Amino acid sequence: MTTAEPNGRAPRRSRGLIVALALSLTLNVFFLGGAVWSHMRFHPFFERQAGPILRFEHIGREMNLNGAQQIALHQMVTTMRERRRAMFQANRPIFDSIWDQLAKPQPNDQTIAGLIVRADTNHVAFQKDATAAVESFLTTLSPQQRAQFAELAKWHPPPR
Repeated sequence: MTTAEPNGRAPRRSRGLIVALALSLTLNVFFLGGAVWSHMRFHPFFERQAGPILRFEHIGREMNLNGAQQIALHQMVTTMRERRRAMFQANRPIFDSIWDQLAKPQPNDQTIAGLIVRADTNHVAFQKDATAAVESFLTTLSPQQRAQFAELAKWHPPPR
């Protein structure tokens, strides 16, 4: 008995096996990719790259927070996200105007400088609101937890 059909094609059973193996390989690659991603996503180095809000959430998960402290952490993160979103919405038209100026054959440097000052003002307001939110959260922590949070928050990844 031969393994080829009369028309020179491989039997259907072999194709089914090849398809099953290819599907299995594909699923394994996605599974391994997901496992690696979920592990790396919570690594402090990648949290630092993602920004302070995600790092603060990660730090809160690492600490032994009670219910009231978890609520305060959630409020801090929510406040920071809302203020950050508002800052970006306020700065978007400002940066569009900067780009419009830069696109001109003779951009007005004073106009650009004024727009940058407006964007900086919005950013400083966000930083003040974020700092107030962090300070409010920190008041719910014990002195030891506060020191631990500060130490984890200022962690710097090794240089690449």
